[in-house]
Amino acid sequence: MKSIEDTLKIIQDITRRFPADIDIALIGGYAAVLHGVERTTLDIDFCVYSSVLSSAKGPTDPDFYSLLLRTLPERFEARMIKGSEIQDAPFKHDVIFIEDKMGEFMRIDFLVAKYKWELDAIRTAINMEGIPLNVVTKPYLTALKLRSTGYKDSSDVVTLVSLMTGDEKEKTFELAKLIGRDKKLSKLLSPPEEDPTGDIKEELI
Repeated sequence: MKSIEDTLKIIQDITRRFPADIDIALIGGYAAVLHGVERTTLDIDFCVYSSVLSSAKGPTDPDFYSLLLRTLPERFEARMIKGSEIQDAPFKHDVIFIEDKMGEFMRIDFLVAKYKWELDAIRTAINMEGIPLNVVTKPYLTALKLRSTGYKDSSDVVTLVSLMTGDEKEKTFELAKLIGRDKKLSKLLSPPEEDPTGDIKEELI
């Protein structure tokens, strides 16, 4: 199995050869690891955006996905799942899954930015020593994880907040309110309620 560093270099090469502008930043589990969260991950996730996403109007105009397919090395294959346009649907983003046909590289997931704050997340991403691509900051990473429903995401939120400065926490709550997840954030950070039966001492026979 190739290392995460090898996978990052592949993505860096793809973005350099992409025939249009592309904004990209590392998100997901590995971004959490880089920020100090102790956990493992089976894939590597990015948030991406390109002006091609809004400029492709007609059926003959090249779209982001087709341009990406042309740019991928031959050993990789990709598939895209379209996000729902329904207002209350839980899954609204287009996601592109990139897999190595030889099974040596980790799976790569591209979350296509849909909202302005997600583009802000990409464009304010920071450089970390030894990492060839920028990493979203803790507040934006936390906001992205608040939109997810997995147990690991909720656990990451709690740990990320514990690692933040005061200013980062303030930004996190601002973003949580923006995306309608402020109550979820407060609940995750609240101490668990005490069990009302916790003081009962039952005797064994």
